[in-house]
Amino acid sequence: MLDQILAPLTPKSTRPLPVTFRRYILDEYLPTKSRAWKRSTERTTEALLADHVLPAFGDRPIATISRRDLQGHLDALAARGLSRSVVARVRFQLAAIFRMAASDGVVALNPAEGLVIPKCKPAIEKRIVPTEVLARAEAALELRDRCIFRLAAFEGLRPGEICGLQLRDVTPDGLRIERRVYRGNLDSPKSHRSRRLVPLTSGTRALLEVYLQTLPSREPEAWLFPSESLKTPLDPGNVWRRRIGPALRAAGIEGVNYQVLRRTWVTRFAEAEQDPRVRAQIAGHGVDVHVNIYQQPDAEALKRAVRRFERRILQ
Repeated sequence: MLDQILAPLTPKSTRPLPVTFRRYILDEYLPTKSRAWKRSTERTTEALLADHVLPAFGDRPIATISRRDLQGHLDALAARGLSRSVVARVRFQLAAIFRMAASDGVVALNPAEGLVIPKCKPAIEKRIVPTEVLARAEAALELRDRCIFRLAAFEGLRPGEICGLQLRDVTPDGLRIERRVYRGNLDSPKSHRSRRLVPLTSGTRALLEVYLQTLPSREPEAWLFPSESLKTPLDPGNVWRRRIGPALRAAGIEGVNYQVLRRTWVTRFAEAEQDPRVRAQIAGHGVDVHVNIYQQPDAEALKRAVRRFERRILQ
C-alpha cells in the first residue's frame, strides 16, 4: 500500500523492480542457507526447488504469492502422486523461504504460515528380508560384492559409508566410520551421530580377511572398495545396479536394495539387543529415528509379543 501511495511521487527510473521468487532464492536464500548445509543437503535442496517449486512460482514477483497459491501448489503435488515425505519437504522449504523474505522486508506477511500437508498417496510398505533370503543372497554374490552386501545386512552400514571406507578404518575393534560417498562426492558422515565405531560380526570379519588379500594396495589410505582406477572409491549406486542387483535377481530375489537391508538389520538387531541407545549408537542415528522409522516388526514378532502378554496376564 505504501508503494502505491508513493508511486506517483517516485520517478519511474528510480522505482525498484519487483523481486521475483527465483531471484530471491538464487541471490538470498540459497547463498545464506548453504553456509550451514552439508554439500549433500545443498544439492538435494537445490534439486527439490528446481523440480517442485520454481516451475510454479519462479517468475512471479515474490510479494504477489499468497497462501492460497502455496496451498494449491501443495495440493497439486499430492494429486500428482508425490509421497508425503516429498510434499512435506516442499512445505518446509516454502516456510523457510518466506520466513527469510519476511525478515528481509521483501514480503509484508509470511504466506507460508498455516500451510498444511494434504492427503498423499499411501506410503510404500517398508519391507524387511527374511533370514533365509539373506543366506541365499550371499551365496549368489562374488567376494567383493558379498562383503558389501554383508556390511549392509549384518552391520547395518549405509551404502555411502561402506564405499567410503579406507584400509585404516578396519581395526581390531571394528570399522571406524569417518566419511561417506554421496552422489559421487566424498563427504563427511550424514550427521555427528554417524561418525562412530561399528563392531563386526565374526562372519563379516572372516570374509573381509579373505577379501583384503585380493587388494592391490595395502596402504592405510587405500580404499577398501576401490574403483577401477584405484584412486577413487566405488560408487554404491553403480555397484548395486551393475553387480549386486542383477546377481540377486538371477537368484530369484526381488525387491531388495540398500535401504531394505539396513531396515532388516535394525529390525533383527532389536530382537537381540534390548537397549535402544546401544542399537542407535551402532546404527549412527537417534533413538527416535531408530525406533519409529527403521524398525519394522514382522508378523511373527507381533505374534510373539501377544503370546508373551497372554502368559503374563494368565500368571
